[in-house]
Amino acid sequence: MRTIIGYLKAFHKDHLNGYDYIFAFVYTALFAYLNYGTDFIDNIANEHRHSPEMIVFHMVLYGIPFLIGYLFSAFNHKDTGFLKNQKFWFLFFFALLVFALRSNVNLLANLWWDKYQNIEHSLFYYRIICTVLRAAIVFGVIWIYWIWSGDRRKYSFYGFTLKKFSTKPYFAMLLLMLPLIVVASTQADFLGAYPRGANFQDLDINNPDHKWYFIIYEIFYGSDFLNVEFFFRGFLILAFLEVAGPRVLLPMALFYCTIHWGKPAGELVSSLFGGSILGIVTYYSRSIIGGIIVHVGIAWLMELGALIGNMYN
Repeated sequence: MRTIIGYLKAFHKDHLNGYDYIFAFVYTALFAYLNYGTDFIDNIANEHRHSPEMIVFHMVLYGIPFLIGYLFSAFNHKDTGFLKNQKFWFLFFFALLVFALRSNVNLLANLWWDKYQNIEHSLFYYRIICTVLRAAIVFGVIWIYWIWSGDRRKYSFYGFTLKKFSTKPYFAMLLLMLPLIVVASTQADFLGAYPRGANFQDLDINNPDHKWYFIIYEIFYGSDFLNVEFFFRGFLILAFLEVAGPRVLLPMALFYCTIHWGKPAGELVSSLFGGSILGIVTYYSRSIIGGIIVHVGIAWLMELGALIGNMYN
């Protein structure tokens, strides 16, 4: 933990000021209000759900915080040179397109669903297909960029490295998160959203004959957070670092907060803090392995906590 605390202190001292914190809190509060206090985002999404227009919707939804994060950070720190760099703008729109495509894999999965939705356990297979497609889009498209751009000659595949890596700090972070997950497991909004693996049409989590379906689903569910961690802490930090330097942190954190639209309030708010911490760790360590341990570990602990919470609720 000492290493991680050192990273946080160094980044705070060298690259942040009070205005960064105020801006991040104000954005999160406004976004939380839009999310929970109005139907504005939901109404737009519902109007275009299951259509290609959702790709544009997600690019705009994610692009607004991503853009204002970069603009605010650049002008706040009088570091605007990268805004004139064509590579920065290419990466900016490329990243938005990749994640918007990831958010709409159902457009492809529905081609399977239209033919096979009546087979046994179809929803289980549908969710597995969506998970595989999300991973294929994120890793496949970014891998092509990594090869094409020449970044492969400079560093690992955006954070996939064990160089000077130790697991201890990250398991300590998981232990620190455990009490928060226990508290969340008593909250109605959390228990209404989790566990994700318990919501299948024709599978019963209490049926021993179905246990392997749930185990397989949880493995795939956890792996989904691997590509999320890779995209936000790997690609959005390390690929952008060369052109935007320390200005990469705030826009990444706001973007990450925004993808928690529709999640329980505590999860949305905490995503800003957790995403920022893991982003700073990646900034200094150049590795996302620790972030993967924390992110996947929290996802599985939330599933377990919700399962136990629903059993006793």
